[in-house]
Amino acid sequence: MKADLAVRCVQCGDPHPVRLRGLRRSCRSCGAVFMAAPVVPRSVAGDPLEPYLPARMVRWIRDNDDDAAPDRAAMTRWYREFDALVARARTDESAAGLLAEVSEVPAGELPAKPVAFPQVCAALHATCYDLRLARERLAPDDPWAAERLGHVRAWFAGPGRADTWAAGPPVAAPDPEAVRKLLPLPERFESGPLRTFFAALFQVERGPSPTGVLERFGAEAVEDALRAWLRDGSYPLRERVIADLDAG
Repeated sequence: MKADLAVRCVQCGDPHPVRLRGLRRSCRSCGAVFMAAPVVPRSVAGDPLEPYLPARMVRWIRDNDDDAAPDRAAMTRWYREFDALVARARTDESAAGLLAEVSEVPAGELPAKPVAFPQVCAALHATCYDLRLARERLAPDDPWAAERLGHVRAWFAGPGRADTWAAGPPVAAPDPEAVRKLLPLPERFESGPLRTFFAALFQVERGPSPTGVLERFGAEAVEDALRAWLRDGSYPLRERVIADLDAG
């Protein structure tokens, strides 16, 4: 008989009791025979990490007594280590037992190789933190990618704000003549004009991808924003990105 990975022994806590018949289980460690029901993962409502990670990851973090602040290093580690647990659960009974205790999704339904945290961040950076465009860029038909994008986008709007390109150090104003040469917008950007483009639109050295900017705002709005900078030094598209993040 196979070990039942969804319950623990009620006597000693061993995570690998053997299924007998119905709800009866037999512990391979202490020999106890008991009635058990499948584990129902607890709610994570109200946990400070709930907006930024799937519930199964929050439970796993708390079960490991991890109280790190959700900075970039912690988020990267959490996503990487949880993905490793899911991968091990396919062949390792101990990992499968741990996963069954925290996941509201059966292990077999979780992706074997989900999009990694850095990939999710890159898609959001490139598209000015627009969820729809980021999903189209990253994995349009992958619901697990959509789940991660939603959580990571919420993180960028909250404790991860310092890691957005909008929070980068402001650059010196570009040469107005170089900005004028961007009108009308070129079909392709060389490195020099691209630096001017980012400086005039977002006051940063490096920002989203030019394609992401055009997809997010449209060529007309981008050209209007460049004219606004030439006219009065304003950054209307930068302000829109920040306002969108402020709105969550």
